[in-house]
Amino acid sequence: LPDVRSLDENGDSTATIGKAFFATLMCLVWLILGSYTMVASLEGLAALMDIPDAVVGFTVSAAGTSLPNYVASKVAAENGFGNQAVSNAFGSNTFNIMVGLGLPWMLYTSFGTHFEPYHGLKDEQILQSIIILAGVLAVFIVFMLFSGFVILKWHGIVFLTMYFAYIALECVQVYLS
Repeated sequence: LPDVRSLDENGDSTATIGKAFFATLMCLVWLILGSYTMVASLEGLAALMDIPDAVVGFTVSAAGTSLPNYVASKVAAENGFGNQAVSNAFGSNTFNIMVGLGLPWMLYTSFGTHFEPYHGLKDEQILQSIIILAGVLAVFIVFMLFSGFVILKWHGIVFLTMYFAYIALECVQVYLS
């Protein structure tokens, strides 16, 4: 978010709720426009390069949409707010799953199918991804419990290794199926 704090000549804050609200709203507007543009561009690029949508989705698109969360968590951690950084990582994923999937599904099954269930969802390894996500969360919980809620460098190495293994697994499954 842009820094909307401003001080007068005496050092007193002149910031207003309206200015902060407007800045937040404009950031969200640009984020939405940027996300839409990124997805549309990636779809076109994938079609031109004959790359399956799934590969683009779990690599470039996932990384691109996660960069704002990464930056927010990094800034929080650098400022000594480690709990906020971890909470942001989990909170953003929770929001993506519950609202990012839940709201469109609710709207589509309410208005797109006239309140009838939607039966067109393809499996395409969704269950496998859910199990992997749950497994990674379990590993995180174990690490935190055994380290006394201290994040160590080797924890990061383990998570990066798991991520690259996941990407490799997904690519192999897409290209061999």
